[in-house]
Amino acid sequence: MSASRGIRFTDYLGAGVSLVFGSAAVMFSTAIYAADNCTPATCTPTGPDCQQCQKVFEDAALKLKNLDPGSCTPNGCAAPTGPVAPACEPTASACDPSNVFGETACGGAGGFENWTLLDSFTDACGNNALKCNGYQLGGWTQVGYQNRPDGAFTGNGVFNNLYFGDAGNLPNAREWVSVNLNQQGLYFGKVADGSNGVGFGFRLESIFGVDGNEAQSFGNPAGDYDFLAGYDHGIYEWALPQVYGEVAYQNVSVKVGHFYTPVGYEVIPSGGNFFLSRQLTFYNSEPFTHTGALATIKVNDKLQVLTGWTLGMDTGFAQLNDGNSYLGGFIYQMTEKTNLTYMMTAGDLGWRGNGAINSAILTHNWTDKWSSVHQLDLLGSDLTVGGVPTNFATTGITGDSIGQINYLFYQATDKVKLGARQEWYKADGVSYNTFTYGVNYKPLKNIVVRPEVRHMWSPGANNTAAAPGRGSLFNATVVGIDAIWTY
Repeated sequence: MSASRGIRFTDYLGAGVSLVFGSAAVMFSTAIYAADNCTPATCTPTGPDCQQCQKVFEDAALKLKNLDPGSCTPNGCAAPTGPVAPACEPTASACDPSNVFGETACGGAGGFENWTLLDSFTDACGNNALKCNGYQLGGWTQVGYQNRPDGAFTGNGVFNNLYFGDAGNLPNAREWVSVNLNQQGLYFGKVADGSNGVGFGFRLESIFGVDGNEAQSFGNPAGDYDFLAGYDHGIYEWALPQVYGEVAYQNVSVKVGHFYTPVGYEVIPSGGNFFLSRQLTFYNSEPFTHTGALATIKVNDKLQVLTGWTLGMDTGFAQLNDGNSYLGGFIYQMTEKTNLTYMMTAGDLGWRGNGAINSAILTHNWTDKWSSVHQLDLLGSDLTVGGVPTNFATTGITGDSIGQINYLFYQATDKVKLGARQEWYKADGVSYNTFTYGVNYKPLKNIVVRPEVRHMWSPGANNTAAAPGRGSLFNATVVGIDAIWTY
């Protein structure tokens, strides 16, 4: 018996030594391969280089699993213990790739910084049927403060000029000099995957907060969908900016329904922007949402083409003034560091009359730390108000405009990013300038704090009887700060 035990001990010792050296060899060779073949600092998140890097580590995890002598249960759960034990209990096994290289597609979040609403559906064994089947569930909470109106989201644009005179009062526009819930966003959906045949997806999204009115379908007839339909509660409003279905096959996907516009650089959800405040160009001359159909065609690894049809600008399952317009453009990766995006919408734009808006955006990574964005927008429309062509200085609605915007970013540390935005916005013959600078500080991966200072000046924006506060509004400095938690 003792001889038999000696032989068995020797076998286990040999297996253990083999496992240790084999694991070390796999990890060492993986590191060498990654160093030679992966360039995460310069690649795009969906580019082949980053995908190759991820594949290297996934392969290494599987190799480590194969080297395991059998100490791990197949489903990653330990045997029940105690008199009243659950069906199974999670184990932290080295054979589980998620414990070696981080979270897997179907596993848990791995801590507060990675937690999402979707992880609420993970059971005790680490299984999540929604995540494993490609579903998305999440949200964000944004709380912010600004000391003055900024001519865009804070104060409902130029209409807040009524607060600087005696012309009246807009109770749903007084959004400054208080700490507000800017946005409470929630979404549920699934991206259509056509890589293995026909795939289906969808997206449902809601926003509540002082930014809710900007996300509503204000290009609708009054009372339709989420516009003037009981969704407003003082300065807080509800909106349903995205409700669409999607189908994909191979390199083509088509979404049908109500969705965000692809036109422009800045977006409605706050977490998609560097700054708390928005461009004047974005607020006054670009669409926010559309209702219609939009196809995305991946021509190759460098070029995507978008093409579709909509019911004008900012509509939600309704049509105003025979809105009927084209929507499309392209995204082209010129080099590993430079991307060009061109988007436009043209035709009967609904509440904005007949016309077109063209937007071109050039992004460039100068180094691992420095990057810049350059945008040029052109709007032309024939909208009239009371039979008179609309004018930004008198009605607050732009007829024709040019927007030229530049951004410069510096990634100081993993947690700190500095940014500046310069904008020249010429609307109906009058120039408006803004210069904004600020910081994005991430104490945790899913929390960002964004202090900023925004200078505005416009010699042509004067106080008048019709617009008593216009000069005061566009010749001012605005200080703001917010925090966003995504989950």
